[in-house]
Amino acid sequence: MSATTTRMVIDPAWQNLLRQHGPATVDTVYRVREGVVLSGGTATEVRRVEVEDDKQTRILYIKKYWYPTARLRWSGSYRGTFFGISKVRREYENLRQLREWGLDAPVPVAYGEERHNGWLLRSCLISEGVPSPLSLDLFIRDVLPAMPTPERRTRQRELIHNLADYTRRMHEHRFVHHDYFWRNILLSARSLEHFYLIDSHKGRRWSSWADLASRAKDLATLDSPAPSFFRRSERLRFFLRYRGHARLTSADKELLRHALRVAAPLRAPQLDRVRRAKPNTVSIQV
Repeated sequence: MSATTTRMVIDPAWQNLLRQHGPATVDTVYRVREGVVLSGGTATEVRRVEVEDDKQTRILYIKKYWYPTARLRWSGSYRGTFFGISKVRREYENLRQLREWGLDAPVPVAYGEERHNGWLLRSCLISEGVPSPLSLDLFIRDVLPAMPTPERRTRQRELIHNLADYTRRMHEHRFVHHDYFWRNILLSARSLEHFYLIDSHKGRRWSSWADLASRAKDLATLDSPAPSFFRRSERLRFFLRYRGHARLTSADKELLRHALRVAAPLRAPQLDRVRRAKPNTVSIQV
């Protein structure tokens, strides 16, 4: 006998607002037509929606995934479409965990799943938008170069120090993002005080045997386009700040060599992606 089940998990603080504006079940989320579609295809959609809450406008991002064919479901069977945790649940839980650690991330509002005989058919994630968002790639590519030289140097130093501190704090919790590209780090109103991680569905807490490889992967993705925008001395300053050392130790050198090897094949495609990024947009992966 076939069975279709749905599951919608909503943060208690958001339950009334979602029920008032509609997207409080999997079905109603998929019926949302308001707002702006930021990206999408035959099996995905990301939509930006504005809702009113006590005369305050709240920005919500709704990610939707479809798995209409057996091929799509089977290809992801070990990544949540049948076995394990779905992308939307993992991202929801990762966002909650990051915020519990005191690290910046968008507010996770809700996630939902619809399954048939255990196979995932549809899933969705709702998160609150970051105020006045600007992705880090656009800040580095467009905003920094337009600043007067003294201000640019100050802001660049602030960026290197603050992002190194954030990365170290994240890794101290044994959490690796696995997609730690500039486009997945948001600033709010060009402030360098906070770095908001998005698209964290690949994030994991690593086991001891994967310690070096996990940290190296995040450092490599972060550094991949950097040689075209930062001097070698600035990139080294970031690494030393991240490690909390004045000079490289033998363990630092091993980690650095590993990260540079992983970064090498990423440099050209990531630099091209940074150069092609559209201004005034927030990159949201699906």
